[in-house]
This record gives sequence, structure tokens and C-alpha cells, in this order.
Amino acid sequence: MTPEPFRITQAVFTELPVRGGSNWYFLELSNSDGVTGLAEFSYGESSITVSRAIAQMAEELQEEEIVSESDIPAMVGLTPGFLQSDRILATAITAIRNAVLDAQAQIAEVPLYRLLGGGMTASVELYGNINRSMLRDDSGDSDRSSASFAAVAERAVEEGFQNIKCAPFDECRAPFGGSGLPDETKAGLDRIAAVKLAIGDGVNLFVDCHSRFDLESALALEPELAARGVAWYEEPVSYRTHRNDLATIRNAATMDVAGAEDAYGLDIFQSLIKEGVTDVVMPDVKYCGGAGESVMIGNALEAISPGSVSMHSPSGPVSMLASAHATAAFKGTRPLEHAVWEVDWRATVLQPAEHIQDGRLLIPDRPGIGATLNQDLISDNGRRWSATQ
Repeated sequence: MTPEPFRITQAVFTELPVRGGSNWYFLELSNSDGVTGLAEFSYGESSITVSRAIAQMAEELQEEEIVSESDIPAMVGLTPGFLQSDRILATAITAIRNAVLDAQAQIAEVPLYRLLGGGMTASVELYGNINRSMLRDDSGDSDRSSASFAAVAERAVEEGFQNIKCAPFDECRAPFGGSGLPDETKAGLDRIAAVKLAIGDGVNLFVDCHSRFDLESALALEPELAARGVAWYEEPVSYRTHRNDLATIRNAATMDVAGAEDAYGLDIFQSLIKEGVTDVVMPDVKYCGGAGESVMIGNALEAISPGSVSMHSPSGPVSMLASAHATAAFKGTRPLEHAVWEVDWRATVLQPAEHIQDGRLLIPDRPGIGATLNQDLISDNGRRWSATQ
């Protein structure tokens, strides 16, 4: 389906406090007809810097008719290689691409997944990332005990999730003092054992290591994870700085090795799979180039290695909904990430409200991504400003 041209006339930003000092950030791009595309660009403490980059690029694009959102980087003089090395600009350009796609799907009066080449769909499977529900809240409290990990995981299974992810290695950070398995892994392994006992053998357990290890410690850790029934070993080391080490770990592992949550553009994801660096890549719709780029990644990689793409989505409901459209469009066989119970009002950020049932996200049958921001909630709890302010 060929999208209609879109010309940006206004850019509006929203900041919404979430939990323990973290915020979600949203972009709305409008044209002269009042069609408004929505995207999320949450990037931690760098989000305001991202918003400034978006404002500058949106101003440059106001004189342009955008036909294909994939042309936007070239229209502002940015190459995929440069964007892979600059996460601020990658996040900014991705937000613009996502917002334009949402607007173009609205103009075409089709759900975003249809604009991206997908067929009829109603929902996508999720996996429950339990980590953010146990991070520090606004009072500064957190409970990272094995019992807390187990309780949240058990609740997720009770609500229909068949895949659970945790990030248990708080105490670890390479380099370590000795050789072999670091002593610092004990608390994390205890948390994993408690989670696995709580969820049982019929539910898959994914473990995210946040690149806290080095080659030696990661190789020593893998059999310990396997013995505890772990099915997914995520970023024991960074694909950016330790690519060869990650390939060595992947070759030695008895479980899937996953990573590349912050990469931009099809080429890098394709090279990671073709060169055997990881079994699974994790494009994030906020950083990778957007929903359209995600579909290109999914279509290319699923054709050569089925099950090699799983969308990364630990942020807010806007990015998860866009990720669901992309997953549906490339017919992803891996579940999409969802950070469960970070805040109890999460679903109400969108209208219609985010709808999760039996571990699946129901995609609204409406044009575009199918939802808009709840402006009453934003007015009471957030902040909005235009690109000119």
C-alpha cells in the first residue's frame, strides 16, 4: 500500500512522570489538516536532548512532502552508519519516522500493520518482563529479594503469560576479582531458581544480563543458567563493544542468545544473525528506525532464520502498541516484550485504553496505531510543549 504524502506543520512533546524518577516521552506530529501521528521517544536522562533534536529536524522537514518515512534520514542528511553510532539522533529520527507512519495510516484509514503489509490480526503474544515492577518507586523503596522475584513471576503466569523475563544480576559488574564463576552471581542465581520454581517447567524463563559480564564469566555462567531451566541468555556482553566475545558465547551456549536492543537499521541486525553473533535480535521501535524499519528487519531475518526477531519494548504503551503492529506485519513468531506492573495506571495513558488479556496485547481495530494520548491524564500529571517553546 503506497502511503499519501505527509507535511509536518507542528510538533508537540509530552513528558509523563512514571516511577522513581523515570518518565515516558511522546511526540505528536500534525499536518495542516489536523491529522496527528503519535510516537514515543523515551530515552532516560537523554530524552530532553532527543526532543531538541526532533524539534530541529521537524523544522527542517516542514518544507518537505514526506512520501516514504524511510526517506526521512536522507532528507535531513543522516546515514544509517552515522545513526548507528549516535543514539540521540537515532532515537530522534526514529520518533519522527514512527509519528509520520501513524499519521499516514490514519490518512489511508487502515491500521498501521495493514499499511506495513500485514494481513488481518487481532492480537500479539507478549512476554512479561518483571524487572521494572521491582525497581525503586518514588519513595525510594525496592524489594529485589528472591521471594519478590518469584511472587511477581507467579502473578504474571496467573494472568496468562507463558514467557517471563527477569534481570537478576544487580550485584555483578565486570571485571571480577577471580577466575571462573564470580561469587557476585550467587544472589542472581538464587533469584532465577526462585522464579523457575514459581512458574514451573511449562513456562519459558528469559534472563537479561544487561552486559554485566565479560567473556570468561559469561561462559562460566551459561551452564548455571541452563541447569536452572533458562531458555534465553540476553546480552551477557555488549554486541557493540564485545561482538566477537558474544559470538563465542553464542557458539558455546545451549540456549538462545539474544541482544542488540539499541541498534539502528536493518544492516546491523542482519549482520548479527548472518555472522552467528546472536540467535535472536531485539529491535526496539524507539531506536531501530521505527515500525517500518522493524518490518524490514523482521521480513529479512525471519526468511533466513525463523524465530530470530523479538521486539524489545520495556517502555510505555505507545511504543508497545507500535511494536505490536510491526510484529503483526512481519508475522513474528517470538513474543513481544511488556514491562508488567510498572505503574497501575499504565493502560489509561491511551484512549482507547491498552488492553492486555491472557498474555496478549489486543490491537485496536482503528486507523494508525489505533490510539491517542489521554489528554485529561496528561493535563493532570504530565507536561506538554511545542517545538517552538
